[in-house]
Amino acid sequence: ALARVEYQTTLQAPVICAGVGVHSGARAKMVIKPAPTGTGIRFLRTDLENQTPIAARGDQVTEVQLGTTLTNENGGSIATVEHFLAACAGMGVDNLLVEIDGPEVPIMDGSSAVFCELFHNAGIREQSAQKRNE
Repeated sequence: ALARVEYQTTLQAPVICAGVGVHSGARAKMVIKPAPTGTGIRFLRTDLENQTPIAARGDQVTEVQLGTTLTNENGGSIATVEHFLAACAGMGVDNLLVEIDGPEVPIMDGSSAVFCELFHNAGIREQSAQKRNE
């Protein structure tokens, strides 16, 4: 049987959500935007100056107690990313730029369901590049 070629995906339109970080208690707004092929999932802290995106990759994980924190080479960090990233994985979304104005992803209902619903409502579109098999 022929293997089905799978293409990278992103959202059809940006989505916005806001809430409170479960550990920091800090309010944060997330603007979740479509991104080009090969971007992966990246977070950009808009509340801090001179920031570069923080990639959702294993080599950026700096803390795993209570939640997963990602930190880039410039010291920018984003905490409690696991429910959001679970939604990306579960919904098959490969490429996003997440602008966030706080230190921690909002906990929402404590699961990834809110993020899944946002992605579903925005629509997921295939892009021109094939998925990487890692």
